[in-house]
Amino acid sequence: MERKISFNDVTKAIEEAFEQFKSDKEGTVDPRVQGDYKPDTFGISVTLADGRTFDKGDTTAQVPLGSVAKLPLSLVLLSQNLGDELFNKSCCCGCRKDNKPKIDMPFGKHGLRTVSAIIPQGDPDGKFKVITDMVYALTASERGFSDSLYNYYTDTIKANNIAESMTNAGIRLYDDVAQSLDVYARVLSLKLSVSQMSVMGATVSADGRNPVNGEYAFDGKYAAPAIALMASRGKHFIKRWIVKTGLPAKKSFTGAMLAILPGFGAIAAYSPETDERGVPVKASKAIAYIAEKLGLNVFASDRICVSK
Repeated sequence: MERKISFNDVTKAIEEAFEQFKSDKEGTVDPRVQGDYKPDTFGISVTLADGRTFDKGDTTAQVPLGSVAKLPLSLVLLSQNLGDELFNKSCCCGCRKDNKPKIDMPFGKHGLRTVSAIIPQGDPDGKFKVITDMVYALTASERGFSDSLYNYYTDTIKANNIAESMTNAGIRLYDDVAQSLDVYARVLSLKLSVSQMSVMGATVSADGRNPVNGEYAFDGKYAAPAIALMASRGKHFIKRWIVKTGLPAKKSFTGAMLAILPGFGAIAAYSPETDERGVPVKASKAIAYIAEKLGLNVFASDRICVSK
């Protein structure tokens, strides 16, 4: 079943969301990204699968991706592996057994394991290039890099002897532990603007076809599993979010947030203030408002069509 809405409906919902939440004072800025934001920054960008876009607020300044970077990571891993092989590499982590010591990490072990599984092996710069090439293909534009966030990660890894601790604990990755830690720190420190993030999401929504340049960033058959991973990862946050909004999404302590509806497009938003779970306060509220206002829900029976 198809349900039609107008592009004016889309722009109106974005305008309303921005006005309603722009003055929200909830949340605090994570100290890890103090050097990457301006006070009261707030931006929303929607890019449709056909390339139409609408931006509101601060949508051009690049911000660290943090966990949002797991989307291009999963697409690289999907492109290099068959389905069952992928889940063996990324889902069944096996990073810690009951008889192994707990190691405090500056980031999640699943993402680290994903990075370690990406080809090439033993070539950290080559691995990083494969990942950033995917980011470029998804956005059709140049990314930035947060030196301050990267320095935080590398200083933490070094100060806590994490590479040595993981090796001594028998925690196995697919590639060299120290190199994998460094590459993952670099990936999480990549920067995109809100507008770039929405293009990235729209490319996935359009089965790999970048709506900006019309080129394919990846084989379209990997779009559905990538979006499914978005809808199933994220501990406590994603369950509550997916029930509330019906939109697969990734959020980050950096303030970045991206939601995707297959065939429709993507909504990206940024607000540096996050709650105690690391959820961007204004960004998440705005995306939820737009989803409800437009009836965007991946589990609904109707398919949304945006008229010209």
